[in-house]
Amino acid sequence: MSPYEQNILDFYKIYEEHPDLFTDSDRASLETLKATFSEDDSIEKISDTIALWCEDHPHILNVLLEIPPKDTGERGPGGRPTRLTAKETLELLENIVRQSKPESESSSPQPQNPPKT
Repeated sequence: MSPYEQNILDFYKIYEEHPDLFTDSDRASLETLKATFSEDDSIEKISDTIALWCEDHPHILNVLLEIPPKDTGERGPGGRPTRLTAKETLELLENIVRQSKPESESSSPQPQNPPKT
């Protein structure tokens, strides 16, 4: 697995294990960042952009830097390293954005008009 793929997986791991680190502002910023990517982007570009985003969010960067390299490897069948595609990376980011939205935003009831008398 490339260091770029590892960076992306580590970032996702932080969200999975510490979603409370991501403030509403972080989530909005991450959603904006995600919108700048396409499936045609390279893993390197996505990883580098996430790394730059983390530099502006030191409370997340500090946790990212604490992850030991040996604990972050994702392995496929037979222990072979997995390969991420840009599409899979964008799906991971979409999961973070979608899962981090407050319940009120994702399932807000439609306002109802009062009955006419």
